[in-house]
Amino acid sequence: MPKYKRIKGGEKNALSGVPFSKEELEKVCSLYVDMDGKGIHERNPKIHRLSEELGRTIRSVENQLLGFRLVDSGTTGRVNYNKIIKEVWTERHKEVDEKETLRIQKKEERKELRTKHDDFRFRISSHLKDIIGKELITDDFIAVFELVKNSYDAHAKNVKIFFDDDKITIWDDGKGMDRDDILNKWLFVAYSAKKEGIEDVEFEKNKNYRDLIVPKQSFAGAKGIGRFSADRLGERLNLTTRKIVENSLYWTLNFNWDRFEQDAEDEFADIEVNHQSFTESPIPNFKHGVILEITNLRSVWPIDKILNLKWSLEKLINPFSDVEQKEGSNSFSIEIISKKDIERDKLLIADPNHNPRDIVNGPVKNFIFETLGIKTTQINVRIEDDSIITTLLDRGELIYKIQEENPFHYIPTGSGIRLFYLNFSAKLNFTNLMGIRSKDFGSIFLFNNGFRVFPIGEPEDDPFEVDRRKAQGHSRFLGTRELIGSVEIWGQSEHFVEASSRDGGLIESAGTIQLGRFFEDTLKKLERYVQPILWQIKKRTGSEDEEIDFNAQEDIVDLVAKLAGSKTVRLLDYSKSFIDILDEKIADASPELFDNLKKIAEESKDSNFINQIDKSELEFIKLKQLKEEETRKRVLAEERAEEEKEKRLEADRLRKEEENRRKEEEYNRLKAEEKAREERAKRIAEEQRRRQKESQVRFLESVGSLDIEDVLNLHHQVGIDANTIDTLVTNLQRKMDGGTTLTSENIREFLDKVTFANKKILAVTKFSTRQNFMAAARVTKDDIISFLKNYLLNIYKFHLGKELEMSIFDNVLTPFVIEFKPIEITIIVDNLISNSKKKNAKKVVFTFNLSKDGSLEISYKDDGDGLDRMIDNTASIFEKGFTTTRGSGLGLFHVRKIMAEQKGTITVNTNNKDKGLELLLNFKK
Repeated sequence: MPKYKRIKGGEKNALSGVPFSKEELEKVCSLYVDMDGKGIHERNPKIHRLSEELGRTIRSVENQLLGFRLVDSGTTGRVNYNKIIKEVWTERHKEVDEKETLRIQKKEERKELRTKHDDFRFRISSHLKDIIGKELITDDFIAVFELVKNSYDAHAKNVKIFFDDDKITIWDDGKGMDRDDILNKWLFVAYSAKKEGIEDVEFEKNKNYRDLIVPKQSFAGAKGIGRFSADRLGERLNLTTRKIVENSLYWTLNFNWDRFEQDAEDEFADIEVNHQSFTESPIPNFKHGVILEITNLRSVWPIDKILNLKWSLEKLINPFSDVEQKEGSNSFSIEIISKKDIERDKLLIADPNHNPRDIVNGPVKNFIFETLGIKTTQINVRIEDDSIITTLLDRGELIYKIQEENPFHYIPTGSGIRLFYLNFSAKLNFTNLMGIRSKDFGSIFLFNNGFRVFPIGEPEDDPFEVDRRKAQGHSRFLGTRELIGSVEIWGQSEHFVEASSRDGGLIESAGTIQLGRFFEDTLKKLERYVQPILWQIKKRTGSEDEEIDFNAQEDIVDLVAKLAGSKTVRLLDYSKSFIDILDEKIADASPELFDNLKKIAEESKDSNFINQIDKSELEFIKLKQLKEEETRKRVLAEERAEEEKEKRLEADRLRKEEENRRKEEEYNRLKAEEKAREERAKRIAEEQRRRQKESQVRFLESVGSLDIEDVLNLHHQVGIDANTIDTLVTNLQRKMDGGTTLTSENIREFLDKVTFANKKILAVTKFSTRQNFMAAARVTKDDIISFLKNYLLNIYKFHLGKELEMSIFDNVLTPFVIEFKPIEITIIVDNLISNSKKKNAKKVVFTFNLSKDGSLEISYKDDGDGLDRMIDNTASIFEKGFTTTRGSGLGLFHVRKIMAEQKGTITVNTNNKDKGLELLLNFKK
């Protein structure tokens, strides 16, 4: 039955809003009486069942029940209730009163009868059912376990657990029951034929059934109360059974557990159980065994709960050993069948990556630990009469098998302990193979006669105080997360009795105290192997490829030798690989190894092994002598090598001293040269400052008001250039008036000449407004570097504007004197900077360098847009009319023309990797 989920706005269906009929309310009233007015909530399975029967919503049935509560109590419940409820309640109350009157009358009659007989005896209340049923067995899973254990004790080979809507069916093919078994065993409360030892007596005597039923040496249950687990699961039980004998009848019994709860004064034995018998099976394919059909479930069973039950059943029967070997019979199978989850399982199985543990339907796979193929260390200790037999194995190989005297006399023979040490790789393999981490699976489980005792073994459950002990010596002891295994008790013993509450473990006794000491003794034996030997192996793969190193093998031999030398221990068997140790690495052996092997061989009286040890020891002595001789020779060789090393070290010392001396001389020479360079640089800097000062003086001397001669000179120069422009314009006008056709080439040539003359006028204007720096149009012979720097820093910087930054780097130490016209040099500067502005430059840099051939190279670099990527020939930017902006295309053409007249060059630096354009101007003397 799925868990109820509240629907926002209220649950609706086809009958929502339709008033309940009287017939429907009578069924609701019956439920109210059955529930005694308690547990009215939407998660109650009883309300779910009635709502499904009536076709009504769960909430609507709940509301009608609350209506009956208000009529019944007069204080609490649903105020706005159906008016028919009061009528139905009155009729039902009358009927109930009549039944109650009759019941009281019969009870008084029975009481009067007992008084007449004057018998003094215990009486049993019908409420005993609760005490030994659902109040004692408080967990649904444990209730199922108890019923499965009963099937096992009844020699069943197969148990099937069916889950249907509001129904659980447990079907086994065991020996079943006849009328006598039902009356004298099943209905005999707290009686256990298993405990009395007469459960299988009839089969022991009857040879016809010895092949079918092999009497058990011990039973999983022996209290006679497990049958009441059905009460824990549901309100009603239908039992069908037939005994596995000829001409046996089929019997069905019907139990309504609620009848035992109506009146505590009712006698348990006075409540009759409905029953029938048949000659033919009332259920198809049922031949013998027991079928328990549990209905009116007390809790819901969603898929996750069924899966958890299946996983728990995996550990119900000891998964660490084959329990059936104890009984000498065939296997015991448990199967889960949930019809509503079959399609879901099919979809999961179709997925190749699905986890088998998520499949609901199918057999419960009770694994045997060794079949997982996990290569780990395990110890198996068994009690055999007066002896304890201990077997230690590592990755499937025997290490030793010993026999000791048994001091644990309360523990039955055949009982034992099996522990597995889980290192990291073993835990990983366990998770991969089982689909669950070992710590979530559990640690140390307790099994009584092959069946698990709860809750021992559950995660976080530590009845043997393993983790408390580990806390006292973390690096010496093992904890529950490093262990998995089982403690097994066999046989019926008064010292190992399960608590009546099936999740309470064993009742404490002298036997359980001995069992604790037995476990600790076993754990110490495992730790004596794991801690000094396995923990020194740094790489363990958990696979067949894993090997123990030689040092660990020697430690194993030492451990077994100590056991062999003990007076209280008898060595029964040991690892045959000890012989291989001698063959594999005899040269690395120690004298102690041979002594230990001799102890083992003498204890086991293995003459072949003794001869092998003697032979190997002689070989070891020879190898040791050879080794000593090799050691002596090696020591002499090392001494000679040491002498040679000393000589080499002395030679290296002398060589390093000479090398240090040369380095010191070289350092002093370089230091002197550095000082000379500094002095020279200082002189050159002084010379540059002197020259610049002289240039500034000359410049400052020229500053002031212009005299008549300067004005006349400037006027003369402006007049020449203006007259040139006038002549050019007049000639052009005449050609146009005369009808001469002007080509674009004629116009471009005209503009070229006019622009050049105009730039001269602009340059002269700058001089006239700041100073008479020199006769601008006259050829002069001077330091062109000083001229350019003074012009840029003292004149042109006033025309730059705030949007353009200028830097100058002078790397030339001596004057570079040539003949040049200042006005033409200024035209070069004007055109370069004007071109940079048009290319959106924010910064320009002038750098002065001397080339190897003695010429002056001026680098002009800006951070503007640079050349168009489509320009293949960089020289084309100096052609007349070439432009990528809105300019005339004459600026760089004029620059190249002036540089050619100056016998110089201007080129584009194609190796420039920075943003913008770099031009190289070269002046020769």
